[in-house]
Amino acid sequence: MAALALAVSVACGGGSDPEPPPPAEPLSEEDAELAAHLSEKTMLLWEYYNNYDLESLRTLYEPNYWLEEEEELRHNMEPFERRNIKFTAEETSPPTEIEPGIWQVKHTARFSGGSVKMKFLYKEFDGEWLLTHAETD
Repeated sequence: MAALALAVSVACGGGSDPEPPPPAEPLSEEDAELAAHLSEKTMLLWEYYNNYDLESLRTLYEPNYWLEEEEELRHNMEPFERRNIKFTAEETSPPTEIEPGIWQVKHTARFSGGSVKMKFLYKEFDGEWLLTHAETD
């Protein structure tokens, strides 16, 4: 039986590590600065959320997207505010341009009772990078 398991493992490639993905191209200086800015901006989003500060949170959103999301944000924030629960967020994927002019940032946020993985999309509007989409990942 052990010999059969070993033969199946070798035949299926189980005896070696999977091939690593190709290395990512280094960012240009301009893109590296933008990535750092979006990282900071997303951490600021969590700070505003932890302070239950919708007015400050609004400044990070593209205005039309804010109008779509404001009520749901208020509703989702309510139980956390009632129990004074705070998120501890960490970037799980650095900011990446996923298509021309759209950058994605992924975070995991932990809180008492669980965690949530989030994906944030940013786009530039009149020189300012604003959140245009957020969803659980």
